[in-house]
Amino acid sequence: MKQVILREGKAVVEEVPAPSAGPGRVLVRTGFSVLSAGTERAAMLSGDPPAIWRSAADPSRVRRAFEILREEGPSGLLERLRERDAEGASAPGYAASGIVHGVGPGVSDLPPGTRVACAGAGYACHSEWISVPRNLVVAVPAEMALEEAAFTTLGAIALQGVRRSGIQIGEVAVVLGLGLIGNLGARILRAAGARVLGFDIDPARAARVRSLGMEAFSLASGDPLEEVPRATAGLLADAVLVYAASKGPEAVNLAMRLCRKKGKVVIVGDVGLEIDRRLMYEKELDLLISTSYGPGRYDPLYEERGIDYPAPYVRWTENRNMAAFLGLLRDGRVEVRPLIDLTFPLDDAAAAYEALGREGPDRPLGIVLRYAGGAGGPEPPAAAAGSPGGARRAGRDAAPRAACGQMIEALLGQRDDIGVGVCGAGAFVKSVHLPALRRASGFALRAVATASPLNARETARRWGAPGAAAGLQEILDDPACHLVLIGTRHNLHAAQAGAALRRGKHVFVEKPLCLEEGELGPLLEAARAARRLLAVGFNRRYSPLAVRAREVLSRRSGPSLAIYRVNAGALPPGHWARDPVEGGGRVLGECCHFADLLLFLLREPLVGVEARALPSDGVSVVSGDSFAALLEFGGGSRAVLAYTGLGDPALPKERLEIFRQGTALVLDDFRTLAVFGAPGESLDLGRHDKGIAGQWEAIGRALRGAPSAVITLDEIEATMRATFRLDRAVRGER
Repeated sequence: MKQVILREGKAVVEEVPAPSAGPGRVLVRTGFSVLSAGTERAAMLSGDPPAIWRSAADPSRVRRAFEILREEGPSGLLERLRERDAEGASAPGYAASGIVHGVGPGVSDLPPGTRVACAGAGYACHSEWISVPRNLVVAVPAEMALEEAAFTTLGAIALQGVRRSGIQIGEVAVVLGLGLIGNLGARILRAAGARVLGFDIDPARAARVRSLGMEAFSLASGDPLEEVPRATAGLLADAVLVYAASKGPEAVNLAMRLCRKKGKVVIVGDVGLEIDRRLMYEKELDLLISTSYGPGRYDPLYEERGIDYPAPYVRWTENRNMAAFLGLLRDGRVEVRPLIDLTFPLDDAAAAYEALGREGPDRPLGIVLRYAGGAGGPEPPAAAAGSPGGARRAGRDAAPRAACGQMIEALLGQRDDIGVGVCGAGAFVKSVHLPALRRASGFALRAVATASPLNARETARRWGAPGAAAGLQEILDDPACHLVLIGTRHNLHAAQAGAALRRGKHVFVEKPLCLEEGELGPLLEAARAARRLLAVGFNRRYSPLAVRAREVLSRRSGPSLAIYRVNAGALPPGHWARDPVEGGGRVLGECCHFADLLLFLLREPLVGVEARALPSDGVSVVSGDSFAALLEFGGGSRAVLAYTGLGDPALPKERLEIFRQGTALVLDDFRTLAVFGAPGESLDLGRHDKGIAGQWEAIGRALRGAPSAVITLDEIEATMRATFRLDRAVRGER
């Protein structure tokens, strides 16, 4: 499909894979989309400097750069910076309309053929096909043109500002900034029964509002400090809504001067907030912020998972604001057609953005992109419908051959590369796994599929895949993809790994394998039934230091005492990894690594766990982020795992000490292994190696039937069950 992409301030139309309707999503064939004269123009004009300069200007990025340099060396830091620069392309747009083609699980009220308006940056992009969460989609009345409905997102932003003002019939509202959203705000205020006075630096914009019968002035022709007192007989405005964009504090301070005592100032645009306290204090003003489309904005539970706020308690949400604006359009109380200055077909998007960047009196206000087939055109590309397709079908089918340690059948011959399809290309996959795959022998990246079509296309291009895929289904349908690398959010791992195994693919899934213990058994059985490799990203066992430590311990008898300290670092509030549904929390999401390494080194089954977490204060200490656990193993060994998110990041992350029969081993952050009591066994790598490279080499050997230390199904089961047991203990459950 075609999509508009901004790269270094230039708009281009390129081919990317079509999205699919995932759970809670609506797949829409786009009819029209609106360019934002504020947000998109700013993005186009700013561009992005190289990652090295962005990092140098941000102290937190500088610290992180030194951490990467310490852990991964100069080549690792260079790879990260290259990856950041490769991500310079963006998919603009957040206001569109079209026709529903399909829906994912959990959506039942928008059947195919429904005409809809869609919202959301990253969702309602300038693209022929868009996949949008249900709460960001509203049905369009039958009598309304889709071209007008495309303004719904912008109208909802304007409407939320009006709601925050609490304006009533007969009151006076001042609008500062008469751009597209400010113009819509003025129209909504008038529809609400307010007297509207508008001001803008652009005389043409003021004239457009005057043509509607409202009072509007350019700052050159009318001083707000004179016009507002004159129009209100000295009372001043009941509410001032700031739709303008300004880096300085002038707009907000002007708004306070124009507001009557006990009035309201509502900030909708991006303005500086260095307020004059005296003005605010003397008038006892209310200063309010209006957040985009309304309640629900930036809440992943609402926007991404579709959990609505109950109307009796939150009357106007994002979705309900969108529907209310469509109601104003339907009833003729607000019009948007007079705001459409230019309409371009999608293929001429570059010209549309060029017009958006104009300066002067001929600068357009409303620019619309029109899409072929958006009013009910041809079927989507085969990939979007979930059928075999697309962008890459090169590569050779390979016949099953040798067996490996898990009784799998190799799909590969001795001369063929292992075709890898990537499902989920987030930061970790792109900065860690894909570089390792490139360096490993015998692998060929065949396809990349992510939730973002642009990310899929850019990642495929960056790492040399023949093309991007529309989704996991297309990877599974491709005989050239022998192994599926699953790097999506944790809650998707089990279903995607199971689907790949059932289609006869080998699977490498990033940790954890699953978030529910009940999912574990069926996945292991699927791997055995398919006779395919299932590997999980417990990479530490493949580190050269871990391998050496295991060899040293194997030459000593008796139980061990281990002390494992993990300075994990803090996660920001609301981070998805903390979410018990999406990420599973930090124990399931990360501590599986440490359980696996202990099981690998001690070679004893886990038989008991006791744990105590620090009491949560909801701020610096969050339940599960900091705890101490005592792990009991079948051969009498004991391990203390101290895990915390409270430490300073300058302290190396991991330190493991193991004591057995007169020998002490100290594994220091996977850089050095000091062995006391066994001369000549210590090892200093001179670099940071957590086993990612060794993991991929082991997988490659296993798939070719060669001797390999790749993790077995029994070991995967032992690690996951130990992790579930640890998670229950940390949460205080038995």
